[in-house]
Amino acid sequence: MFDKSILSERVAENIRQTIIQKNLQPGDKLQNEIELTKELNVSRSTVREAIKILVSTNVLEVRRGRGTFVSDNPGISKDPLGVHFIEEKDLLSHFFEVRLLVEPQMAEFASIRATEEEINCIRQAYEKVKEAITNGENHTEADIEFHNQIAKSTHNPILQRIVPIINDGIIGGYAKTKDVPEAAEIVLTQHKKIMHAIQNRDQDSARRNMREHILYGLEKSRAKIHSQISTCK
Repeated sequence: MFDKSILSERVAENIRQTIIQKNLQPGDKLQNEIELTKELNVSRSTVREAIKILVSTNVLEVRRGRGTFVSDNPGISKDPLGVHFIEEKDLLSHFFEVRLLVEPQMAEFASIRATEEEINCIRQAYEKVKEAITNGENHTEADIEFHNQIAKSTHNPILQRIVPIINDGIIGGYAKTKDVPEAAEIVLTQHKKIMHAIQNRDQDSARRNMREHILYGLEKSRAKIHSQISTCK
């Protein structure tokens, strides 16, 4: 007897290939079940099982009453590194160390490869960071967009997938340094230097300024954690 699970896996792979071939982007809507049933020549239940497989691997997401859509970060699970199972004590420092290895080179690549349109997107992201900080608001979301735009400008799909993972470090960094009075203004200045270096196609400055930016976050997070430990004693 033919194993239905094998058929579902095969159909899931067919749908995955369709997404690639049609160049469907995050947020794009997939064909409905009836259309997929006819196109793939399988039963509706098999299509449903295939979609479940793709939802479980974060390729698709089902929005009730609206349909099935390509996920924001297709194929990347919510916690691919199993971070939620790592002891939190030095987790933030570990995140910053990974960013220190990746993002300075990422900034250099962006300074070489970014199109004028992409540089404009980086500039717009910087302005959002500036607006949030000026208004005394949480600038985490704008900060993440700034780093994501730089990742996109590298034209390296692997880097574009790594950055959303280490964005957790950016979120944690804000939580740990948000009550440091000078932190926001210093971060804004650092972002501006990075933006200008990429805009000016200055590879060395882009790499150096990003490194200084990450090191600053690393030092502040370690200092905050140390002060919390000292307070508890």
